[in-house]
Amino acid sequence: MHVLLRDIAFHSLLGVLALPVQAAGIALRGVHQEPAASSSPGPQPAEQELTRRAVDAASRALAAVASRTGPAWDGPLRAPPNPWPMLFEQSRGSMSLVERLLALESSAKRSAKDPLTRVRRPMTFDGIDPTQLDRDALKLQRNRDAYALARADVNQAAYLRQYGVELAVVVAWRKDPELLARALALLEAFADHRPLQRPGSTLSSDDMTMPPGGDGVWLATAWGVSGIVEMLDLLGDQVPAPLRARLELLLREEVMRICEDWADRRPWFVRVHTPVSNQWLEPSLALVQACLHLKDPGLARCYDLGVENIAQTLSALGGDGAFLEGFSYANQSVGPLFDAVRAVRANGDRRLDGFAYLDHAWEWFAHMNLGAGVLVHTYDSRMMIRPDWARSSPTPSEASVYLSSAAPGALQAARYLLPDADASVTGVRYAFALAGARGPSAMPLPTYASFPSQGQVVWRSAWEAPATASPKALAVVVRSGTVGENHVQRDNGQVTVMNGRRFVLTEAGTPDYGAAGYEDRFAGAAGHSVMQVGPVQPASQPRPCTMSVRSLDASGGAVSMDLTSASRLARTSTRGVTWTSAGRIVVEDAVSFGAPIDAGTEVYRFHVGSTDPVTINGSGRSWDVQWRGTTMALRADRPVRVAQQSWPDAIRAPFRHQVVTISVGAAGAGLKLDTTVQVDLAIVD
Repeated sequence: MHVLLRDIAFHSLLGVLALPVQAAGIALRGVHQEPAASSSPGPQPAEQELTRRAVDAASRALAAVASRTGPAWDGPLRAPPNPWPMLFEQSRGSMSLVERLLALESSAKRSAKDPLTRVRRPMTFDGIDPTQLDRDALKLQRNRDAYALARADVNQAAYLRQYGVELAVVVAWRKDPELLARALALLEAFADHRPLQRPGSTLSSDDMTMPPGGDGVWLATAWGVSGIVEMLDLLGDQVPAPLRARLELLLREEVMRICEDWADRRPWFVRVHTPVSNQWLEPSLALVQACLHLKDPGLARCYDLGVENIAQTLSALGGDGAFLEGFSYANQSVGPLFDAVRAVRANGDRRLDGFAYLDHAWEWFAHMNLGAGVLVHTYDSRMMIRPDWARSSPTPSEASVYLSSAAPGALQAARYLLPDADASVTGVRYAFALAGARGPSAMPLPTYASFPSQGQVVWRSAWEAPATASPKALAVVVRSGTVGENHVQRDNGQVTVMNGRRFVLTEAGTPDYGAAGYEDRFAGAAGHSVMQVGPVQPASQPRPCTMSVRSLDASGGAVSMDLTSASRLARTSTRGVTWTSAGRIVVEDAVSFGAPIDAGTEVYRFHVGSTDPVTINGSGRSWDVQWRGTTMALRADRPVRVAQQSWPDAIRAPFRHQVVTISVGAAGAGLKLDTTVQVDLAIVD
């Protein structure tokens, strides 16, 4: 999916994902499309019927929850307090903070010049604003219109959540009538988005057909609810009562729709029960947000469903702080997750307390930063290098995680890694928090960490901020993978090494999902420095590989991995990796097969950081490979052939890098290979 907004590191999602109402002829499950708003007090008949349906569906969905976090909620539903009046007051004594708000105002004034086609719902393919057209739709014929319109819904909701909320913050601060008019125009346009997410988002190929009743709520649901609620809360009584009534009826419709989709198991992520998925999480966050905004005690069961869904996600994520879809999806979803947890707590509801993920997420976000702005690349994350605007500033989810953590080291780590803030709503909140922080700007975390839920170890010789002008640290990442993950690639056993700005051992990275050769050249085993024979397909299928951390400290580390389950043909497959701060990395591989493999079969490969051909010398069991700043010694238990080929590189596109391949010289049932890499630490770029 085309990425429109920098605070949503979002790309097309895996899974069988759905025809707009107009294109598919699908009924909206009994919801009228043009409700008549009423500003009179008390529940209206339409609201009563929506509430009845929502509560009935929520009750059915809750009956399927295996283990509840606690008793049903019997208290009031209260919106969380608005933090902005206090922030505006805080800015009075600081010109630097006023300048942050002025930067936000400038951004809001720029977006106010955008055409309203960014938010007015298109009803035909030709009516889609070019900036909101998902280019993957251009590959389709039969499903083109349905897919494009559903994805345009997502992009329009993302626009509202970013630029609409930004406008509302500035209006709350400056009371600018022109910006207020623009904000109201955005809300007026969204009052006609019924439903917020039209069917069609899963029709990513022409051989897919629409499930009966559609494919359910999705990201436009989540982001549209979020944008509407936040704008209404910020603008308060500046929103005319008739418009507010229409929007709150729309929110009630979406509450009902989310509950019914969970009860009927309509979306694929509910049907297969994958709470670790961002697609499960985000509509659940929206359900809680809408219920707390509406404050209707009659929606308590719907609120309960949202809280229970979030609890299932937190439980699935585990206690080490890792987000099991990688950095891109964490950047999309974890900020709203922490915002929802704060809102639940502000409601007096403590059911989401006690999940260890919430205490350690900030540590994982910090450890995902390698040198020179490079991010740890696991899963199918397309954010592999921080964009220029995020070299000194956090992404919105990073900022929310650091701001929300109760750990005393969280904000200290944030100040060390990311001491600035961009001109965004979350960036302003982050800047205000940094302004009030005390203590040294130093990194409180050790230079290494193990994340068992990912089967991943991250190590560096020294912490360096992403914006460090001349990075010199050595970094090593080793990954086995685990069965509970989502959005995986066949990277089981991947070893990545960086020195300063220079990649030593690398992988192919992740281009657009629809890029030519995506499965074979990027997502599959061939795109990684791993065993190549009989890899399990598709690459998105997680495998229960194991990692044992034998040692891990400031001087280096040692891990052992059992990677047998990642291959269909391996009887056993193991890899041991040892490294030191002196730049020596030793990889010990051993594989046996149930049946002999043919002579010339490639068994292992290493993606290396050289864009130029490497130098290869040797024969039989002993080979040496050299490239700038690196030597690699390969020692096998039987004759092998070592060769190289050029490979596409999505991390540093449009560059290419070399791949060193190791093939058996004669038929056999296995191979043992010891690879020693020595990095010249003086060559850092």
